[in-house]
Amino acid sequence: MSYDIAQVESVYDSLTTKIKTDLDEQFNLGRIKGSDYANVYAQLIQTCIQLAFKSPLDDIQVQVYQRQKQGFDDNLKQKLFETQMGAWSTMFNSGLLTDKPAVISNDEASALYNNFKTELGIS
Repeated sequence: MSYDIAQVESVYDSLTTKIKTDLDEQFNLGRIKGSDYANVYAQLIQTCIQLAFKSPLDDIQVQVYQRQKQGFDDNLKQKLFETQMGAWSTMFNSGLLTDKPAVISNDEASALYNNFKTELGIS
């Protein structure tokens, strides 16, 4: 796994800036004194480093989840199309329909199929 160092640096800079501001405020209010400041600062910087390197992985995970959701939607469309075409085929072959449904005879099914191919990136 390679990291986007610019993203890691950006997250790190944002976190450390916020932490420094908060720590300085607590120090100025007298809530953190002496060596406690250094100890808290060291612990927080360690956490910032961990979070900065975790951030790109979280972004990738979100992209994976979004693509999975899109895949589920794509699959639903395909199954609906497949089911409808199968139902029409069965009815036509069994003699229940004497003519092709209008959606098949007027190229709507072809247009729908081509639309699915375009959405799925299939040429």
